Amino acid sequence: MINSSIKSKLKGIVGEKYITDDPVELYCYSHDFVSRALSWMNRDYNLTPDLVIKPLNTDQVKEIIDIANNEHLEIIPRGAGTSYGGQFLPIKGGVILDFNRMNKILEINTEDNFAIVEPGVLYKDLSKRLRNTGKGYWIPCNPGSADVCTIGGMIANNASGESAIKYGTTRDYVLNLKTILGTGQKIQLGRLVKKTVSGLDLLSLFIGSEGTLGVITEATLQFIALPESFITVLGFFDSIEVVVQMAKKIKDYIIPMSLEIVDQLILSGMNSYLSRLTPKIVLKVVEAALLVRLDGDEKVISDHANYIANLISRNKYSSDVKILRGIEHDYLWKARDGAGPSLLRIIRPFRNVATFPPAIMDFSVPYSKIYSLMNKLAEIMKANNLAFSRLGHLGDGNVHLLCTIPLKSKADIQKISDIQNELVKLAISFGGSVTAEHGCGVWKAPYLDLEHGKEVIELMSKIKSIFDPNNILNPGKMYSINKLALFPTTNK
Repeated sequence: MINSSIKSKLKGIVGEKYITDDPVELYCYSHDFVSRALSWMNRDYNLTPDLVIKPLNTDQVKEIIDIANNEHLEIIPRGAGTSYGGQFLPIKGGVILDFNRMNKILEINTEDNFAIVEPGVLYKDLSKRLRNTGKGYWIPCNPGSADVCTIGGMIANNASGESAIKYGTTRDYVLNLKTILGTGQKIQLGRLVKKTVSGLDLLSLFIGSEGTLGVITEATLQFIALPESFITVLGFFDSIEVVVQMAKKIKDYIIPMSLEIVDQLILSGMNSYLSRLTPKIVLKVVEAALLVRLDGDEKVISDHANYIANLISRNKYSSDVKILRGIEHDYLWKARDGAGPSLLRIIRPFRNVATFPPAIMDFSVPYSKIYSLMNKLAEIMKANNLAFSRLGHLGDGNVHLLCTIPLKSKADIQKISDIQNELVKLAISFGGSVTAEHGCGVWKAPYLDLEHGKEVIELMSKIKSIFDPNNILNPGKMYSINKLALFPTTNK
């Protein structure tokens, strides 16, 4: 608990309107999808913060962190709260630092192609500004939560999505960061140039550090020119294995903007979304579909699209190859981005609260192992009589394995643990990673030593202690396993 004297000091910094300990408001900051479900079975997963504070500027953030250091308060930076790893969970109470008031786009520089923004700026809002600047620009890392996520959250988690195969991740667009360390020290990392070998690359160290080293107060991002055109080639297949093989042939021919696989259940979910739009688009519900998004010069990508469509058409397991432009192209990718939520419309209603095993949602594995991992998921889920789905970004080996488990008893929590343990060990044995884009947070942390080794995790912890010696910034996340990490049998 935070005493009234400390609350008064914090209130004096941001004003009474922008600090709260109202239980109703605190509840809105207390859960992600996984912890909310688990809290029905175990009250330890009611993760309520002590306070929520909404600073307006860097100076206020600095003052809050100084008080936190003196009083040993835990600070949990939070953007839009869209991450799946539990990065923003207040596992021991503490203070949520909500950045939605620090939402100014400070500068758009088209001479040197950079934008300076505060951390609470929405990716969607910055994208709109850039699209309407000059001939049009963009930052194409495009996470699935692009309509609602914040720039600060994207940087803290090194967000990425369907376009990573061609355009990389958030890391590739960050030129400069202003941050406040756990010590309260203000520092600036990076310059206004793309290339530098001047000293250790501390900028990259902070990107993806999930708020455990410092709090971002300003970011400078590089942007590039918008492509002239976008085209999608869509093919339907009777075999997931054949889709993976076909995607390899396409990747060896050209690097597309996106190279996606979606399975039968995801196709049904996408149809549930598309059915509400006009003009109507109905996707064929088969074993799997391949979505190939191309961008660039209209004539060039039209030629590429025709080549890829012909390549798919000649495969005996394929059918109904389509080339989509304009509104149909846009609708298809909106449906793909909303595939997860759309599933809720078609899976059977649960009488009990249900959750998913979060640590298997975003593996990355070498390309040759993608089908083996997807096939193993199917075997495990069928053995447990669970509905499941497989999709992913084939270009970079980022596989999303989904299933929902209704929680009727603590034995079901153990089932989540057992399923994850088996699949995590398989992915790591393939030379893969437990998280390609969703981050570590709470739910992936227990598996990091399996991937990296205990010595490397100890080194990560030592690095944190340099920037945050009192361990006030987002403790218990990433390289610090906490007792709520759900998976006690990781190493059995």
